[in-house]
Amino acid sequence: MLPAALLAAQPPDDIPAVLALLGAIEEQWLLLAADVDRVLDDAFPDSAADWALPYLGQLLGLPPGTGRAEIGSATALRRRRGTPSALEDFASVVTGWPARATEGWQSTVWCQQLSHPVLRTASLSLRAGEHLLIGTQLDPARRSVTPGGPDHPAAATATVFPWQVYRYDATQACPLPDPGRFALHPLGLPAPLYLQPQPLVIASDAEDELPPGAPPVLRPPRTPGDLPLRATWRLIEALGPVSYGPVWLLGPSHPLTAGGPALLALTADNTSVPWTAIGLTSLPSGGGPAPAVDQVLVDPSRGVIAVGASVTGTIRATFYRPAAGRIGALASTAEPDDSAGAVIIVDPAGGPHAPGQVVVADLDAAVTAALALPGPDAGPGPDVEIRLETNDRLAAPAPMTAVPPVSRWRIVAPTGLTPVIEGDLTIGLPGASVEVAGCYLDGNLTAGASLAALTLTGITMNPAAGRTLSVEPGAWTLRLSASLCHLGPIRADLSAYPVTLADCIVDGAGVALSPCGAAPAPPPPVPAVTAADRFPPGLAATGVTFAGPVAVDTIQASDCLFGGGIRTVVTAAGCLRFSHLGDQDDPTAHPPAHQCLTGPLPTMMSSGAESVGYYAPLLADPGARGADPVLTGASDGGEIGAYHHAQRGPLALQLAQRLAEMTPLTVHPHLTLSRPEE
Repeated sequence: MLPAALLAAQPPDDIPAVLALLGAIEEQWLLLAADVDRVLDDAFPDSAADWALPYLGQLLGLPPGTGRAEIGSATALRRRRGTPSALEDFASVVTGWPARATEGWQSTVWCQQLSHPVLRTASLSLRAGEHLLIGTQLDPARRSVTPGGPDHPAAATATVFPWQVYRYDATQACPLPDPGRFALHPLGLPAPLYLQPQPLVIASDAEDELPPGAPPVLRPPRTPGDLPLRATWRLIEALGPVSYGPVWLLGPSHPLTAGGPALLALTADNTSVPWTAIGLTSLPSGGGPAPAVDQVLVDPSRGVIAVGASVTGTIRATFYRPAAGRIGALASTAEPDDSAGAVIIVDPAGGPHAPGQVVVADLDAAVTAALALPGPDAGPGPDVEIRLETNDRLAAPAPMTAVPPVSRWRIVAPTGLTPVIEGDLTIGLPGASVEVAGCYLDGNLTAGASLAALTLTGITMNPAAGRTLSVEPGAWTLRLSASLCHLGPIRADLSAYPVTLADCIVDGAGVALSPCGAAPAPPPPVPAVTAADRFPPGLAATGVTFAGPVAVDTIQASDCLFGGGIRTVVTAAGCLRFSHLGDQDDPTAHPPAHQCLTGPLPTMMSSGAESVGYYAPLLADPGARGADPVLTGASDGGEIGAYHHAQRGPLALQLAQRLAEMTPLTVHPHLTLSRPEE
């Protein structure tokens, strides 16, 4: 029975009390039903919650910290036949990196075995000078050596590739200063091409579906197409027939010309360019062969193309680039927010879209449509979401300085899309909170003084071109935050809130990638973070790599790598924890440090913008004794710097320690790490 007061008439605009009560009961019932459903989900590694994975791993006898993929493949891995294939599968599952295994006996020409003694023996006295006869016809002794390590005949070596290859899908090429030339990379950067990786194939319980008595089909060793390999001239030549000369033409049976864009696919105004019209050559700036009228020349080492006079229109390319971790637009995981009050689609092609969405061709029109909205929406999501559903180059809108009718903005490129905003992007919008996610910025980014908040997620800038992220002076209440971004130098003044960074690279060095020839002299480094006008900002950073000096007011930093030193105005406030402070650290210039490293900086895989290991410390082949401190010295046992979330060091060390699980007792397992060719 309900009290009479609850049964009384309600105002017409209010929800009746009975419905409100039933709604509350329904909410609790749904929560209980979801909890019951999760009981079954948690019994399977592919659907279990994160907290349940250690329990499932323990049931299978796996060590703590085992990942979801290994738990799901535990039975298949241990039933796998063939040591090399088993090692490849095991390494790929444990680390998530592609792997290739080799056997020592296949690379050993000859070795001395105890079961085959030498019939004639002799000894040498180095005092008597007989050593001068070594290697001559008068050499009195017979000697041999059994190689050790990965070359030992009883060794099996797994080589892992600690980066992932991502796909640029029909991305508009960037015009270069040389007439008729384009860069495949969205920012016009050098971009050596990589081969298309094949999906991971693991022998699984599907073998049980074979007819009784039928032997399982062994997977052959992985081929170059299964691995993230750079398309070098030697590799292209080894894969198939090539006609030689200043321009290489790939034969019709070459694996890169058939079966999809294994290396590259080009379109001009949405019309495919056939491989019969594509040649491979070297295209240095201001040099190289000229293409025929209907031909496209491609430089796979630089990621540059030259088009003939009859190849006109918008050039788009599908190609592949590697990354050491999920940082920047290429590895962005940004998704549309379905709870947005209004959705504005930017699509220059004007394709079909869901009803109720405003479709425009450029960013200027999108901003104009957003400023014309009637008023704020009371929903939980952003008031307006501008979705960049294109891979084309978009001109930056005029400075966004008008007072907006809605205060919560989002500008996002969904996962898999790589649009470029050309020109300087100025976001004023007094009182608004703006999020920008998943795109390239080919210009400077400026936050207005009256903006309430600016959040950057999965953004890539071009530090090699001198691009900066600036906050206008007087932005006392602005909240500036960034995560998973490649940023240029940050210029901001002291305000009520610190600049907040997580899993980012802030590059004040501005080194350009030079994949061919000698690298030019690097430009003079500029501060990675400093004041825009007078007083530097406060800084809160977690897992950030700073290339260049950092000058701030106060700092709270953990798991950060400071490549150019750090200086704070206030040394009695803040903290530095589990960070690398560089080789010229001054302890009196910043707050006391807790478990931080100093001394020589680690060697970087590459310091060129958008290279394979953009300011990622070079991984050394780990052993059972441990790994370099910078690779395991973060607060969570990961890597100090921007790639600490990728757990590269702990993953390599864990794999090195566990390889013996997948090899017979007579086999000596080894682990090597592939080096990037950039």
